[in-house]
Amino acid sequence: MKSSKSVFIFITVFCCLPLLGFAQSSGMIPELTSDLALFSAQAAGSEGIRLNWNLDRQSPTIVKFRIYRGYEELGNFAVLTELNVRWARDSVEYSYRDSTARPGVSYYYKLAAVGQSSESVFPVVITAVIPDKYQSQAKCELVPASILPGEKINLYVRRTGRINLSVLSAPARILVNDTLRPGIYEFDPPENAAPLRLRLEHDSGYETNIIWPLN
Repeated sequence: MKSSKSVFIFITVFCCLPLLGFAQSSGMIPELTSDLALFSAQAAGSEGIRLNWNLDRQSPTIVKFRIYRGYEELGNFAVLTELNVRWARDSVEYSYRDSTARPGVSYYYKLAAVGQSSESVFPVVITAVIPDKYQSQAKCELVPASILPGEKINLYVRRTGRINLSVLSAPARILVNDTLRPGIYEFDPPENAAPLRLRLEHDSGYETNIIWPLN
């Protein structure tokens, strides 16, 4: 297939939001209130996804920032990384490059400030996707599930639903037939069986045949 021209997706949230906190330990909660002026995510091709955030006011009790990443806006998030604070009298800017982001996958990010004994999460979720050379940007965002490049059979689920992923090539077998939440699922291919014909079905009615590995 011909590679589609790379398109950079830039999603920015301009805001002036106080930090809303919740305690993760008993005792007095440090004052972590800060004003978030900007939180953005920009796809940068082979360099991954770049995150930027600006604070108009930064609490002196913040010791580090924690970035969370997930596969859906209201789903589960996992810690991606932590960064130490930089002190400034006025506004302060930060950036981080998510080099582990994979093309064709929609990632969601949250930002939290961490004190000595508590964590506070800004009430903002941003998202970005690196264009996949195998599909147009519009198609990437519409399909509920797809296969990603890799040494293993990497199933990416964008929308929760019942997924049936089958190997049509002999010996035929079902890799998964279950309800899956958004995320990336890996399956070992049969030994000495490449190339494989795969069948991917989603209960939304989406279905497609795929030749694996992707070229």
